[in-house]
Amino acid sequence: MNFRLNPFKIDIFAQINYYQSYMRDRRIIYLLVFVLFVVTVSFILVSYWGYHYYFEKKQQEKVAITQPKESAGRDSSFSDSLQNLLNAAVVQIHNVSDSISIDSSSDTALAAKLIEFNRLRNEITKMIENKNASQNSAADSERISKLQQSLEQLKVRNDEIAAQNEKLANMVKELMQKTVPSKPVGKQLASSAYTLPVLVAHLRFVGLSVSKNQSVTNIAAQTERLYGSFQINIKPTNNDNTIYIVIVQPDGKTLMAPSGRSGMFKTDSGTRPFTTSIKFDNKRDNGNRLVFTIDSHNFQKGKYAMQIYHQGVMIGRLTRTLF
Repeated sequence: MNFRLNPFKIDIFAQINYYQSYMRDRRIIYLLVFVLFVVTVSFILVSYWGYHYYFEKKQQEKVAITQPKESAGRDSSFSDSLQNLLNAAVVQIHNVSDSISIDSSSDTALAAKLIEFNRLRNEITKMIENKNASQNSAADSERISKLQQSLEQLKVRNDEIAAQNEKLANMVKELMQKTVPSKPVGKQLASSAYTLPVLVAHLRFVGLSVSKNQSVTNIAAQTERLYGSFQINIKPTNNDNTIYIVIVQPDGKTLMAPSGRSGMFKTDSGTRPFTTSIKFDNKRDNGNRLVFTIDSHNFQKGKYAMQIYHQGVMIGRLTRTLF
């Protein structure tokens, strides 16, 4: 039995297969386009989010850095103003202290004042180093006011001492200008100002801190040098051109200077050691100041006495207390 396929039916099947294949390819294309669209939109969204996240973080970091700088600038400006006040006060303390020439009766009171100044100075220094100084400006200003009041008191005291020294110097000049009538019998006392061939005035005796630019100090631990000076008035009749300096330590012993400057000399009461000696010229040094220094790194706490001798007679004395 023979079967014959109809050519028309075969053509229809071919068209159906072609149509189905065509539709399947179109769906794949549409799917690929949709996927590409989704990927593109996702990339744009991710890029947009990343852009804002990055620059927003940078802005926050910039603000965070700017705020501490502004705060630090305010703290620095406040600290600088306090430091300027402190430096000015310390300079005034040193200037006033350098110009003071005192005797043993006023030495302790002034030394106590200088210790108070040092305490206030240390408090202000700690205050400046404190990071929260700007929050305590009222208390800081009060401490600075106390320091300035103490400075004013020291200035007044210094003026009084300067006036006393000037009065004493005038009295010395009057005594030296007077003529002494000769006595037929007896000798004048060696301690009388009329017979002394050399007189001293305006005595100064202080401790110095060499490592701190030769600043005056009353603290034994900070003292590295003893500095002494005095004005000398010489009569034409003088024939001994050596002055002996004796520095008595708190333990009562004579301070011996290094480099062999110390030695022995004769006094009215016998031979005794001296700390150092100063040579002078009758004409060149008359009316000038003579100066000496003693260096050491182990000064004791207590009262030091500077004694000035000429021809075995003490012609000047001044004390200094180190705390």
